[in-house]
Amino acid sequence: MKYSSIVRITLAMIALSGVVFVSSDSSTASSLFEQSDVSVSDRGRIVLERRQAADSIARMDRIIIENGSDTAELFASEGRAIEQVLEEDLDLDGEKELLIQMDLGGSGGFKEFALLHNKGGKYTPIWEETGFCAGNAMIADRDGDGRPNIYIEYANTEVKPTREETAIFTLENGEVKKAE
Repeated sequence: MKYSSIVRITLAMIALSGVVFVSSDSSTASSLFEQSDVSVSDRGRIVLERRQAADSIARMDRIIIENGSDTAELFASEGRAIEQVLEEDLDLDGEKELLIQMDLGGSGGFKEFALLHNKGGKYTPIWEETGFCAGNAMIADRDGDGRPNIYIEYANTEVKPTREETAIFTLENGEVKKAE
């Protein structure tokens, strides 16, 4: 099979998956690139772009919003690898916030989390939290009060033996607060 046939088959398989990933072995290629949808609404398409320089472990991930021919950057990872983006209306105002989970890279599995508050379609970073070893975020209403909370499950390395714990955060009046 010719090389060009393999490339066409690979591109077709990637197109079917809904994720765009571009890589090249040529000397002019400088990075790997992957793009996936976070959500699509009447305001536009929110997209996670993952980029990594071919000769580096540093990431240049970002979240953008596309509406027609207009594109705006909502968040840039500044070297951190964005692992997941969760979209949920945390303050029950009818507009969904974005919770971003990032790997700090080379830090022993520590994670960082950021929250972009949505007000009138404008996303503003209002919270960053770091220091969670092997952390994983989810949004749910586990206590049944009708308000979704941020749950970060992590390994508490401050105690011996290390144990699994969950940190709970709520968004109230534009501020993220840790539940006691």
